[in-house]
Amino acid sequence: MLLLAMGSCKKYLTEAPVSQVSSDKFYKSKYDIDAAMAGMYSAFQLTMVGESQFNDRYHYWGEFRADNFDRFLSYTNTYTTEIALNALTTDNPYADWSRLYTVIARANSNIKYIPGVPALDNNVTQAIVNANLAQSYAIRAIAYFYLVRVWGDAPVWLEPYEDSQVAAERERTKASQILDDVIIKDLKTAYDLTVKNQNASVYYMNEGAICAALADAYMWKKDYTNAILWINNLFKAKNPKGALYTGTSDANLEPTASWKSIFTAPAASIETIWSIHWDFTTNSCACTQISYSPNNRQMQVDPLLYASYFLPQTQPVHTNDIRPKQTLDVYAVANPALNNRDRFLKFYPSPSNPVGAIPTTELNLYYNQNTPVYLPMYRLSDIYLLYAEALNGNNDLPNALKYLNFVRKRANVDQYLATDVKVNAKAAMENAILEERQYELIGEGKRWFDLVRTNKVKEIMDPVLKDRQLRNGNTDIVGFTDVRRSYWPLSRAVMNSNKKLVQNPGYGE
Repeated sequence: MLLLAMGSCKKYLTEAPVSQVSSDKFYKSKYDIDAAMAGMYSAFQLTMVGESQFNDRYHYWGEFRADNFDRFLSYTNTYTTEIALNALTTDNPYADWSRLYTVIARANSNIKYIPGVPALDNNVTQAIVNANLAQSYAIRAIAYFYLVRVWGDAPVWLEPYEDSQVAAERERTKASQILDDVIIKDLKTAYDLTVKNQNASVYYMNEGAICAALADAYMWKKDYTNAILWINNLFKAKNPKGALYTGTSDANLEPTASWKSIFTAPAASIETIWSIHWDFTTNSCACTQISYSPNNRQMQVDPLLYASYFLPQTQPVHTNDIRPKQTLDVYAVANPALNNRDRFLKFYPSPSNPVGAIPTTELNLYYNQNTPVYLPMYRLSDIYLLYAEALNGNNDLPNALKYLNFVRKRANVDQYLATDVKVNAKAAMENAILEERQYELIGEGKRWFDLVRTNKVKEIMDPVLKDRQLRNGNTDIVGFTDVRRSYWPLSRAVMNSNKKLVQNPGYGE
């Protein structure tokens, strides 16, 4: 018995724990591919929406440094103050890029090992391999796209890290090189692997999403010709309802009366391209900083934007814009300028044409954290406005105006005439498009990236920061002083883990 026990212990000690199965021993079947893909998407969801309460990097990276949102001064903390006042430090938790590299690592393993599965499982066809490879290349590209937009230069890993004897530290690669050699290359590979004109799966990287991401990437290069090319490729793809996006008129957008369904039922909207599906029953609460909840959120709509865009919609003379009242509960109190800027309801089923405050019982029932939240990554009006920007960049003002007006018509606001001073010149048109993107896409993780991409950070944020500094009681009202701080700093934890990294300029170099 003693010998038997000793033999069993020896066997136990020499077997690898299930949780430590190496990648080359994991990818054996269709079931393993499905599990690996779920793990990759799950890592991306956690990165964007957050693994705990109010950790939604989707908004911290894409919104909260811009002019859409400011601190809720009664409940703010050190980190949100840093973000709102452009006073970021290396200890800010959102300056850590580690979770994006988790997404990249899982995509790298998929790309390396999925092609070998057909030899082990006859149920895995080449079509299955190609479809999963396409999504893995595309998600890897998206993760790197966030890295270069938030931090600029970044280390590049295009293979799994499987050998502890190989140095884990790497220097940063130039953002421009990552855009060309990783992001655009991966997205084109994904597009080539994708079967065209299939019904869109809105919660996965589909044909339309790949085209949208390519157009977005080319816009960061100010390569308007290629951006236009990929937007036209997107128009040839199928929307969630099985029809082509087409992109020929405002009729291809979700109708005015059902605008809200883009956010509450994206799989049924003709406008959706790619959304994140966060289900309370599976993932727990979608605890974003801008959703209504009984807890205290640190962020709310900026008072300057509220005064210029939201508050006028409650007055007798207004623009009839359908969006403000479906985005924010503007009627919440008798003096709404005081304390309703935290009731951001865009992703929840608020009334299509509200005429009064939403009752507390309804808020608790429909707008709380235990409801699904679908965060748009790309949708057609976003692309229409990006298309207008690209056309304007190529000096095609008439067509730029056409696509800008498609979005305005659907929003039920007056369309611009070619002679209007806001759109009758290239620079003016760019500003009008940027303004429309702010109104249409508020809360969708786009505004900060729009300002950086168009080199408008200092112009837009200087007066906003001066207002915030004044309200914060600062003795020095300096505005946005250092454009190098358009990028985030690298977190202290990241710097400590990789001694080859050099901190971004403007952060104590």
